[in-house]
Amino acid sequence: MNEVHSNLNDSVDASLTAWESHWQKTNDTAAFEESTPLHNYLQKHWSFFLKQTISPHNDTKLVDLACGKGTVSELAVSQGKAASTSSLEIHCVDASFSAVQNIAKRLGITAACQADCASLPYQNNSFDLVVSQFGIEYAPIHSSSEFARILKSSGTFAAVIHCKNGAIYNDCYEKRKLFETVLSLNLFEYAQDAFTAGYAVVAGKLPLDAFQRADADFAPVIEQYKQLILSTKSEAKSILIQVLKDIGFMYENIESHSEHDVSAWLASTKLEFINFKDRMSSMVSAAMDEEQVCQLLPPFLEKGFSHVICERLSLDNEPPFAWFVQISNINA
Repeated sequence: MNEVHSNLNDSVDASLTAWESHWQKTNDTAAFEESTPLHNYLQKHWSFFLKQTISPHNDTKLVDLACGKGTVSELAVSQGKAASTSSLEIHCVDASFSAVQNIAKRLGITAACQADCASLPYQNNSFDLVVSQFGIEYAPIHSSSEFARILKSSGTFAAVIHCKNGAIYNDCYEKRKLFETVLSLNLFEYAQDAFTAGYAVVAGKLPLDAFQRADADFAPVIEQYKQLILSTKSEAKSILIQVLKDIGFMYENIESHSEHDVSAWLASTKLEFINFKDRMSSMVSAAMDEEQVCQLLPPFLEKGFSHVICERLSLDNEPPFAWFVQISNINA
């Protein structure tokens, strides 16, 4: 396995914990599904950009900031092969160790580093291309001074950034509310009480009425949960349905499952719900409005970059889902 270096301190917040948990389990993106119009749009968008900026005639050193799944890095690898260039060097950076570890293994990238975008472990003027997809907005605004610092004067910065009140923002906002509501029901706690009582009755440690009381407490919570499933239009509805089915199956076949396994499943599923809610919350908080996007520019302008493209990306007649920012020096 390719070695991953860490330049991150020990301070960890809830959103980073949630993302680290996510990347430990999957290579999928949490912002949107693959093979959808949105995914395909972004693939074409980045492919066009990389085709213009990666050439067989020039050495190219690229860093993918807050790389997550490594979508841009993967497209860069493909473009490097298409351009028949042997001089493409790709670096990946993310605050999640598991994210960069996954990319290093999957793409064979040796220059993968766990680091904070506000304090990048690179020398001044290190890169020809500094890119990011749904990543740099999670870092403080002042981090843009780091992006400008490591970019060569002849280089190009390009980023796709979550758009406040945009399509992805609205989807994440609704999912956060949905999972906050589920967690407020204390579904997993009531389920645990009911299962604990049920196993105690099976073992002859408690009378049947002890389980019946726990079951009576659990029943209205399940009913509220079902009503929540019926009322939501979120794509996350399928997750809630599956959890309901799993609880129902274990509840009806209690003697076929060990108490330890059921308790472990309830605890891990609750944690997944908490982490999912925190990921949605971090996306909502990270999304930028036009004023915030403009605050990224000064460090680049001070360094002499003169060409700025800032546009909203959208599908058909839908609300914009992201900003695209491209900065270069037209005189370089």
